[in-house]
Amino acid sequence: MWETFAKILGQHTASILAEVTDQEPEHIQLSRLSSRREGRFACELAVSINFDGILAKEGKEVGGYMVCGAVRGADIQHFLKAMAIHLGLDPAILETEAGPQNLLNEFLNIVIGQTGADWAEQGFHMNFSPPHILSGRTLPPPAPGDRTFHMNLSSPDGIRVDLLVVFNYLSRPVISE
Repeated sequence: MWETFAKILGQHTASILAEVTDQEPEHIQLSRLSSRREGRFACELAVSINFDGILAKEGKEVGGYMVCGAVRGADIQHFLKAMAIHLGLDPAILETEAGPQNLLNEFLNIVIGQTGADWAEQGFHMNFSPPHILSGRTLPPPAPGDRTFHMNLSSPDGIRVDLLVVFNYLSRPVISE
């Protein structure tokens, strides 16, 4: 079930990435992370959305979060430039302090909106928060019992986006603003 939800997220991310950049991702990698995984990392540019809801079949509350970004901000600049152009914005927005963050917020809003509709069809009816900034913060390691997936999407000309999605049976978000 959790992998199905992660794959739906990956499919929508790939579709939106293709629409925004006019390129199909050539590489989509989904990997499950263990709560025992050592090490924590920080992303130079990242946003997160918390979500919570009910699994209809199980009648259980599920919470979690997804993170979109890049460990190195330079890795995602090509994508953000393509997104700015797609939205009809001047690519100079990337030179402003809030520009890259705002573009990444909008991308994650679009992804979660489309993903949430398909998750509902699979029996997970959820609500989500507005994106919040994680840039420069260390991400917490998955807790025991969390179902954690990492998705890496990349295109032939160097566009790369990383997503982390964490599901848990808690209704409270794991990452706070």
